[in-house]
Amino acid sequence: MASTAIPLPVSASQGEVPFFIRVMGFILRIPLVFKILGANAIIAGVVLVLLGSGPRASEEGTIIVVIIALTLAFAVNALLVRVALTPIEELQNVAAAVSNGEFGVRAQPSLVADRDLTQLADTVNRLLDSLAAERRRIQRLGAAVVSAQDTERSRLSRELHDSIAQTLAAVRFQLSAATAGAADDATRNRLSAARGMIGKAIDEVRTISNALHPRVAEDLGLLTSLEALARRVDERGKLAVQISAVMDERPISVNVATMLFRVAQEALNDAETHTAASSARISVHSYGGTVSLEVSDDRPPVDMDAPGADNTNHGLSSILDRIELSGGIMRAERGPRGGMRITVELDSTESK
Repeated sequence: MASTAIPLPVSASQGEVPFFIRVMGFILRIPLVFKILGANAIIAGVVLVLLGSGPRASEEGTIIVVIIALTLAFAVNALLVRVALTPIEELQNVAAAVSNGEFGVRAQPSLVADRDLTQLADTVNRLLDSLAAERRRIQRLGAAVVSAQDTERSRLSRELHDSIAQTLAAVRFQLSAATAGAADDATRNRLSAARGMIGKAIDEVRTISNALHPRVAEDLGLLTSLEALARRVDERGKLAVQISAVMDERPISVNVATMLFRVAQEALNDAETHTAASSARISVHSYGGTVSLEVSDDRPPVDMDAPGADNTNHGLSSILDRIELSGGIMRAERGPRGGMRITVELDSTESK
């Protein structure tokens, strides 16, 4: 396995690396065991020279020289070990950063790393590069799966809305006509009851159609659909919703707009139905091919130790899986003084 060479300065006058720099580079690449043995051998040689030079040293002088030599050896060994562990600390920091989601972090070349540690850092970097490539591949596959699911959900939603709902509406119209021409009150009552059931069935079909694939985001675009959602929530009178948006000229794909709309819809529904929140805010930012959505509310603080405090929003949980498959990020945070903030970040052209 090839080791990474330590960059050395080149002499501007001669075009060659100075002899001292070459020697230092060679010493730095010596394994730690040989560094320690060499340093101790040098110290022992110096001690022998001091003890053997001049008149016979007194016993006290010999003890002093030995104590100084041991102290110096301890200091040199500690320094060599500390310097040698610096690249390992760098690898530990890289591992901690990767575990926290910073997948682009890599170990940097070190001037004090020996050949073995340099090879270890190179191996770790190659492993992280391989994992990053595999993660990108899985994200591409996940995005393809999400896109296929969205296409099928859109088809089913359109089929329910445009075919079945229209057929039921025609049946209700026929029942209305039959009710008007009924010969007796009992028949009219039964036909009227059937017409009411057909009306409920139409409403349920449209609800299911909207749950499968909210067409408002597809038809109106992200910002307009969010404004329409905020107006509907405002009209119900329990939750006041404000919207702010900073968006560049890059288009947002239909699938991404639909996903973000569903996040806002579920977050507002959760705040409106299950909490005592009185206001909410939706913020949209689109920049450089990335779009982020933040939905926050002012719900009161919750005692997480109380029974039923972990009121998980299953609608948002299912959306989280789809967002992660698309390579996006979704976070839900509770404030220490109350409030909930849900943040989503996606590639604006994902699954376009």
